[in-house]
Amino acid sequence: MTRLTLVLLLLFGMAPALAGDEAPPPSEMVLLTVSGLITKTNRGALDAKKDSLLALQKLSFDKAFAFDRPTLLSLPQGEVTAQPPEFDKPATFKGPVLRELLGFLETAKVKISFVAVDGYTGYLEPQDIDLSDWILALEADGVPLGIGQQGPIWLINTREAGDKPSDDHHGHWVWSLFYMKVGE
Repeated sequence: MTRLTLVLLLLFGMAPALAGDEAPPPSEMVLLTVSGLITKTNRGALDAKKDSLLALQKLSFDKAFAFDRPTLLSLPQGEVTAQPPEFDKPATFKGPVLRELLGFLETAKVKISFVAVDGYTGYLEPQDIDLSDWILALEADGVPLGIGQQGPIWLINTREAGDKPSDDHHGHWVWSLFYMKVGE
């Protein structure tokens, strides 16, 4: 009987390791949810009542990764200096490097779709991500981006002078970003 108890304890102790790449849930308010072709997750399926804003945008997923601010800040950070139309002068934006966030989640190298709080969408192809310094900006000139100031997250990169986003939403600077989907 003692041997059976020991085997069961060992198996139950190993269960989290055998369950896959499940990370602990966020300890603070969630700013960004990422689903799709990701290996690392920390939350289950969309709950239409609990996740009402995600449900309102007609999003769905079985598993995802929910990022709070401390988790986003724990990733390698990047810096982009740009002057978006919403700003009177250039600003220095800081936040996690998109490539690093995708690497952290062990994602497939596919199209990434972005959704803002107001339902605005954009996307990037893998080559867009590889060829530019996209960041998920959490601050501009040292000040956190709040809701109403294009935050709490703004997908942004350095653009050439006069370069405007395309009409098909490809490579747009999506502000008030709260959801990303890896893959179609």
